[in-house]
Amino acid sequence: MKELFIKKKQKKTKIVINDNIITAYGPLGQLSYKIPAKISYKNKKLFIAENNFNFFCNKINKLIKSVTSGWYLELNLNGLGYKAFRLNDKIALDLGYSNLIIYKPTDNIKINNFKNKIILFSLDQEYLYNVGFTIKQYSMPDPYKGKGILRKNEIIKLKKKARS
Repeated sequence: MKELFIKKKQKKTKIVINDNIITAYGPLGQLSYKIPAKISYKNKKLFIAENNFNFFCNKINKLIKSVTSGWYLELNLNGLGYKAFRLNDKIALDLGYSNLIIYKPTDNIKINNFKNKIILFSLDQEYLYNVGFTIKQYSMPDPYKGKGILRKNEIIKLKKKARS
């Protein structure tokens, strides 16, 4: 069992441990993580098994980064006529299908859209990537034409067309 001391990395960050729940407070809000049963907590010290130590340290660092700066994900719409625009509190995607695809985000994610770009922001990294993957599934990248929804620096290696 290793012992973990939680140090504040940012000036405006506060970490509280109550009833096996770690809560990080910061300028953007608060985020909680339930401590697994394998980890013991005594006198403001966490005791972690060596095989879980790096995972848990990374989880706490992500909590601190989340409440101080948050997480961004940028999606690019590649394709002729692919557009994104706002309808009230929803986002509408025009991906070349006969109908618009309408996505309604929850309260813990913010979506900014431009003509061919969607920028997602959230405090929770796992939730952000799940939403990004859900939006990306509406039009997966085509390996022959290069059309689809891509992440910011994602590159598609195009295949050659079959000869007949």
